[in-house]
Amino acid sequence: MSDESYSSKRLLEFLRQAPEQGLLNAAVAKSRFAAAEQLFTELNLNERNDIRLIDVDDLCSRLHKIEGSTIRPDVLELYKTRVQAALTDYLSWLGAPSGFVSVGGESARRDKREGAYGREHSMESQALEEIVLATSERKLDLVSVPLREGVTVFISNLPLDLTAPEATKISRVVQALADDGSNE
Repeated sequence: MSDESYSSKRLLEFLRQAPEQGLLNAAVAKSRFAAAEQLFTELNLNERNDIRLIDVDDLCSRLHKIEGSTIRPDVLELYKTRVQAALTDYLSWLGAPSGFVSVGGESARRDKREGAYGREHSMESQALEEIVLATSERKLDLVSVPLREGVTVFISNLPLDLTAPEATKISRVVQALADDGSNE
């Protein structure tokens, strides 16, 4: 096994490709990827080159020191759990690709076999996660904007004296990010 196999880059590639190969549920892989991207900004060169050196608790502490109060403790804990599971799964997969079984991210194949029970269990997990994120230390300056069924955007750090031209400027930035459907 080459040392490059243990790089953070390879772990992120694994998380991108695992759903296509039926190794992980797509939502699980996506959430782990997002958490890893957030935490991996604080990796040192040695950790980037060899993920076996990563201490996830220490990594979270470093991120919390830099981000300070801008990152909520419950979100940091969620990142920690997801990154630890991603590391465990990836190292397990490297050790035995043919016998790989995820520690907590249901595989796409198992989702198909379990049918309604799997979907019900997944919905329950999602609801619990939303409760954790919604209940603790809710920022007072957080504005929720429901877009459509199941999609809500949260806006924070808006100044109390926001002017109409400033609001227009923000809306233009958001409009620039919108998919106009021309790529289909």
